[in-house]
Amino acid sequence: MAAVSVVVLVIMLAYPALSTGTVLNTLASAKIANADHVYVTVGNVWIHHAGHSQSDGWELVSNQTQTVDLVALANNTMSLPKAQIPVGGYDNVRMELTNVTWAFNKTTTRLSVESTQLQARLQFTIQAGGEVTITMMIGGHQEQIQGSKFFISTFNATLSGAPVP
Repeated sequence: MAAVSVVVLVIMLAYPALSTGTVLNTLASAKIANADHVYVTVGNVWIHHAGHSQSDGWELVSNQTQTVDLVALANNTMSLPKAQIPVGGYDNVRMELTNVTWAFNKTTTRLSVESTQLQARLQFTIQAGGEVTITMMIGGHQEQIQGSKFFISTFNATLSGAPVP
């Protein structure tokens, strides 16, 4: 009985390390024309389990909200919190983007966003004890649509350190 208890305890302690991998998130920006600063608030980041419907299967990998200047980020990357994620295949990355302020030639303009949810297709596999880095690239421009000014965003994601399914 004692031996069985020891085996169960070892499995309980080792299982989380054997059933998860690490996702490191970084944020980058494409070059943005006609702007001195573009301040945006970035929020939650999710990855999506492959094979699940788009309405479910999302795994939260970062819940940190912060305001960043996309112009200043153009030649740099910024680290977001890392997360332990269940092993398996994933096929999409999603990020929240709100509160866009465009500054150019000493004029500051608040812009609306088309959608607060930016999404990019990215297929990868999380392996037990493995680590992947997802770099999310945000870019965009401002556009006037029916009298309102919008931030028209671009979003893509790339990764390193993970096998592709």
